[in-house]
Amino acid sequence: MPTFPTYHSDLPPCLNPLNLRHYFLLVYWVFFRPTALKCYLYQADVELYRGEKSGWSVFRVPAYRNLVLMVPGTIMLLEILLGLLTLLLQILFLLIFGKLSMEYVYLNFPYMTLDTLLNIVPVVTFSVVWFGVMFGTLSSVVFGVVFSVVFGVANVEMAFGVLFGVAINVAFGFGMVLIGEAITPAGSLRLYFYPPQWLLAKFYPNSLHPLMWDEWIVLPFPNSRSLLTSFLQQDEQKGICQLAEVARNPFQRWAVQQALYEHLHQQEKPLHFFYRWFVFSELDVYVFAPIVKQNWENIPNRRQLLLGELGGDWGETNLIGEKAVWWLTNPLRYRQSSPLTQFARLLYALYKQKRESPLVTLNQPWAQTAYTQIEHYPGGLEISHSFALLRTFLNYQTVTDLALAPQNLKEATLPDPDTALRPTVLRALGQLADIGAEVAVYQDSTSRANKSWALGRAGESLEQLKTWVTDQINVPEGYILQTIITQWQPLITKAAGEIGQFALSAPVPNPYIAGNPVKPPLFVGREEILLRLEELWSKPGQCDSVVLYGHRRMGKSSILQNLGMRFGTQTYLVDFNMQRVGFVHRTGELLYNLALACYDKLPPTIQAVIQVPDLHTFTTHSPYNTFDRFLKQLDKHRQGWRFIVTIDEFELIETGLQEGRLEPHLLDSLRGIIQTYTWFILALAGLHTLKEMCHDYWQPLFGSVKMIPVSFLTAGAARQLIIQPHPDFPIDYDEAAITEIIRLTHGQPYLVQQIGHSLVSRFNRQTFEEGVERERRFTLDDVQAVITSPEFFRDGNAYFTGVWGQAEESQHQVLKTLAPSVTGMTMAELGETTQLSEKDLEEALEILKQHDVVREEEGKWIYWVELMRRWVKDSGP
Repeated sequence: MPTFPTYHSDLPPCLNPLNLRHYFLLVYWVFFRPTALKCYLYQADVELYRGEKSGWSVFRVPAYRNLVLMVPGTIMLLEILLGLLTLLLQILFLLIFGKLSMEYVYLNFPYMTLDTLLNIVPVVTFSVVWFGVMFGTLSSVVFGVVFSVVFGVANVEMAFGVLFGVAINVAFGFGMVLIGEAITPAGSLRLYFYPPQWLLAKFYPNSLHPLMWDEWIVLPFPNSRSLLTSFLQQDEQKGICQLAEVARNPFQRWAVQQALYEHLHQQEKPLHFFYRWFVFSELDVYVFAPIVKQNWENIPNRRQLLLGELGGDWGETNLIGEKAVWWLTNPLRYRQSSPLTQFARLLYALYKQKRESPLVTLNQPWAQTAYTQIEHYPGGLEISHSFALLRTFLNYQTVTDLALAPQNLKEATLPDPDTALRPTVLRALGQLADIGAEVAVYQDSTSRANKSWALGRAGESLEQLKTWVTDQINVPEGYILQTIITQWQPLITKAAGEIGQFALSAPVPNPYIAGNPVKPPLFVGREEILLRLEELWSKPGQCDSVVLYGHRRMGKSSILQNLGMRFGTQTYLVDFNMQRVGFVHRTGELLYNLALACYDKLPPTIQAVIQVPDLHTFTTHSPYNTFDRFLKQLDKHRQGWRFIVTIDEFELIETGLQEGRLEPHLLDSLRGIIQTYTWFILALAGLHTLKEMCHDYWQPLFGSVKMIPVSFLTAGAARQLIIQPHPDFPIDYDEAAITEIIRLTHGQPYLVQQIGHSLVSRFNRQTFEEGVERERRFTLDDVQAVITSPEFFRDGNAYFTGVWGQAEESQHQVLKTLAPSVTGMTMAELGETTQLSEKDLEEALEILKQHDVVREEEGKWIYWVELMRRWVKDSGP
């Protein structure tokens, strides 16, 4: 949705009824700058402006209240000004025409009295504002242009009924200002203002041109096009924004179109000019400030309007009057078609709000002509070939078609992305071709496992590409690419489901594992963490030790147990789980068990020349010296191999330190070891981060290691885990079921596994115990059935209680308070409900945020994991 316009000059926060200058300012707004009045009201109270508050709230907002109070005074000021102006006109009339001329007028036109002539002044004055409101609401511009030529306006007092219509219409949500007086033809074309404005436009075309200060101009003025063209030539970005400001007035868009047309066709690289538009955030603004509800939803942004003008369309502002004005002023536009205007038409068709599917648009002959006839411009060959390739990708209907993507990309002969006009678009096309290559692997493979893995990689890559396209690529290519991804995903999902189709004669082995460390294919994602470890451990010399930290059941142990796949060459991976080591009474026992774990990893040829670690020696002598002697023996005989020692549940060491069974010097010793022996690397995993360690004795060790958080799976990795827990998994998932599992868990691996395990168990029970005939496919209803069963939260209690147990009392209060709200609560609402001090509340939220329990989104705090919220609400302590 576009953003609300901003006024180019400073606005007073609140009009002052005692400030005479503000009366003149208000008159200027009403007669020439209604956008300023709208911006004034919007900045004063957004909700009131949008009609989200009751109408009487206007009297509680000073900016609105003062505006209403100033109306009578402003009317009086106008009456005085008009009286003076009337007197001046009478004097000028007598001086120019004289008494004889007056008599001639009276004799020949008895109905044309001096009073009649002079009454045109208030008529014109009010017509400005009446037309302004009709133009401001925009749905009635046609009445302001056509019918006002027949009817006009009666008097100036009614004009300030319109002033109320701009202010009070917004405040109270009235759809239209009522005008109950007769109307005359002098007003709506604003003839009274035209002569002096024409002179200013003619002789002061830069500084005082009416385009710069009057939004209600109807008739054309001299030098309009040349003024706008000069803006573009001086500073292209500012010039485009200035043109967009002028384009608020539909009667002057012809000048905008002429300036754009000339500037575009004078460019050496006109296509680059087009694509610079798409990065100007100033064009992501409403064409004009909306007032009524449908305006907020239907008024387009400035970029759409400018593209429409260049492409020969009225911009589809969704207001009938706008189209009438476009037809009325169209003869003033440049109507000669060119390859550039045809391409602008294509961009407009793909960009506008009410657009057709890109498949429909790009398959039309005129669209193909539009992107092929620009090939002779700089960058034109790239655009033409990429649009043709996008059209090809859009027309893929089967998974077999997807395998053609690499060949289609090769035939497109696109330039290198680093030198291209739109590098991100070409990179996205390359990624789509890579996905097509994975589909080709699926087609060529005879192994069900290889087919499944290929489709899994393709599905995950598509999901990642979808996020990347949203973040990196602008419309219209971004819109086309998103459509391609949306069309390809179900093709890949369907193919993945068909791999496992075979007759079931026995219960399906449950491949999902909830609670224990997993191996592939259940071990998915974590590419960023593994790549980070490769960076740290692949360099020569001293390698950094690491701490993996996160909540229980987040997948830390699985990462540690799958390191061997990445670091198996010349590496001994020593699994030293503190829970399996068991209870130790002293530091010597712990170091003995660590030495023994390292010794057991050695091949027999090295074990034969190294003394087996002895418990008695470790417990009766200095354990640090004993362990150091052991490491020196290893250093002599390790033959270039290194040791990666994974210590899971390492916070149990802190428990031993607190109970006095372990010595604080242990941590200094470990720090010295990893600094002395470059081949000895520690990989610790546990619940705490460095900042949360409660004793200073952790600081020396943590000062020498890298901290790596372990959080949720990406959406792509979670999807792969859901649909491919095993290469021969015979049950498929509906897309809605996959989406719901990801939404409920936010990629929390334990809960994803728990839901999958519950679904398979339920399927087996229904099929083989209850005799229910059902499709081998999990639907959204199946997901809802398992998560609402009492067994689900009982079986998943390990995760929920783990998160809850790590939180303190103040955090418990916050979690309980947030649980009933699906949409979240603001800081103020939480403070009022929990009665926590601001400092305690901020600290509690910050820790919960660090622990991936809650997040702040659009000013509200909500749970990361929807199932955690439900557990706290319905089943928690």
